[in-house]
Amino acid sequence: MFYRRRHAPHPIVYCTACYVLISLLLFIITKRSVHLVILWNVFLANVPLLLVLLMCLEDQRRDSFRTGLLGVLWLIFFPNAPYLVTDFIHLQNITFYTTETTDVYTTNFWSWLGLIQIGTAVFIGLFSGMLSLWIIHHRFLKRLISPLAELALLMIFITSGAAVYIGRFLRLNSWDLFYPVHFITQITGHINSFSIAFSLMSAGAVGIGYCVFSVLLMTAAKISRLHQ
Repeated sequence: MFYRRRHAPHPIVYCTACYVLISLLLFIITKRSVHLVILWNVFLANVPLLLVLLMCLEDQRRDSFRTGLLGVLWLIFFPNAPYLVTDFIHLQNITFYTTETTDVYTTNFWSWLGLIQIGTAVFIGLFSGMLSLWIIHHRFLKRLISPLAELALLMIFITSGAAVYIGRFLRLNSWDLFYPVHFITQITGHINSFSIAFSLMSAGAVGIGYCVFSVLLMTAAKISRLHQ
């Protein structure tokens, strides 16, 4: 007789294990370290959601200091989610055409699996990051008047856009902020028209992505209520 174990692991555990194994297999077969880098970047992109969940727990304990500290850490780590989009540049090192012509796609399975690994990483990272931002936004709406909440959201977009530029071009990480002198020295020498344009472009992309995510989330909630 078939039965389901009461304490069986959540399906996300199996999905995570599968993704990790695929990434390791790709690295072993192709010798491309980018597949390990992508795995690490996916982990960093999920840190903001973990921090937000911890914030919700601290709210229940009414610990304002820890809640504020987690909020600052969230802002520091959130840009790791939209940063994942720039990892698509690593596809340039993967061949998708035959060597004879660019009109015929390769049948190399590992090339296509590499595409799936990077694409899946971007989807997971963006979904997790936008969900954490949605929770943060609604915390603002509960505690601030609407104009201030929207202004705070806009500042997050701009900060995230600048952080994507800093991470991709200056190769600085979230934890480099804990070394402010070195961090400020690095970024002050790279303020130019391109860095500003790229940062604003990235900020716009984050804003558009969040708007789309919010609409989809609200639509799904409305459909769910209709079927109750």
